[in-house]
Amino acid sequence: MRFLAKRLAQGLGVLIGTLTLVFFIFSFVPDPARELAGQTERESVVQAFRVKHGLDKPTHIRYLHFMSNVAQGDLGVSYITDRPVIKTIKDALPATLILAFVAMFFATIFGISIGLTLAVFPNARFGDLILSICALGMSAPSFVVAIVVAWIFGYLLHSYTGLPMTGGMITVDPFEGPRLAWAHLILPAFTLGIRPLAVIIQLSRNSALEVLAQPYIRTARAKGLSSSRILFKHVLRNALNPVLTATSGWFASMLAGAVFVEFVFGWKGMGLLMFNALERGDLPVVMGCTLVVATIFVLVNVVVDLLYGYLDPRVLQN
Repeated sequence: MRFLAKRLAQGLGVLIGTLTLVFFIFSFVPDPARELAGQTERESVVQAFRVKHGLDKPTHIRYLHFMSNVAQGDLGVSYITDRPVIKTIKDALPATLILAFVAMFFATIFGISIGLTLAVFPNARFGDLILSICALGMSAPSFVVAIVVAWIFGYLLHSYTGLPMTGGMITVDPFEGPRLAWAHLILPAFTLGIRPLAVIIQLSRNSALEVLAQPYIRTARAKGLSSSRILFKHVLRNALNPVLTATSGWFASMLAGAVFVEFVFGWKGMGLLMFNALERGDLPVVMGCTLVVATIFVLVNVVVDLLYGYLDPRVLQN
């Protein structure tokens, strides 16, 4: 419990620091009221907008008011739609979470499996080819990969794959009404999972090779344990720590990194919401999305720390 309380306290400090930094960055943005209203709008209308959203107050007063509202679960109101930010994010977040979960599941399962295979067969000819592809996957920007994947599988090979180039999680059928469109998830999830897949393959391979070289593995083989038992009971468990670190970091960053992927594929999630908010200068929505991403990042890291404690109890003593 002390370990958990310490990690939660550290996470709370990260959230407060993130909110403070983001708030003061946006406080230097030129007058959002005038920018949204336009240069030809009357000053009385612009001033009314400032008063409505508290932009007429000094920066430190707005900061204290903002932090007080956040503590009460109030993220403000959108400049554009005049809708509560928390409701706007609540509508968009499930689509992004589903996309991130599917992409991370795909990357983790295949990454660990391929990495362990490369470690067990280190001299195999296909190993160098896979590692070269991994290097390419890590270096390619997500928006470039998204465009290429959409063009190849959604346009050139559409008659074979049946996958659309764009589409959201929910489609409206004229006869059946709203329904989930799982086919729309395949291409964006594959695109989003390529980079973490490449990282996990290399981490799993390198970590497993280090574990396989340990004396207790040779002892286990000398005792006559089967290769599968050694691999899954000894190698896999001891090689997972760096993989867990990469998985936690990538999952949290996916929520922010999905912006371009969601934009290219038209996936109506929080990434697309943040992109549109930045484009239109809707600062409350941008700050709300940033808070949600930071909160998920902290919670994921706390869970990973607890998993570390399960895999290696010595961690709980730190």
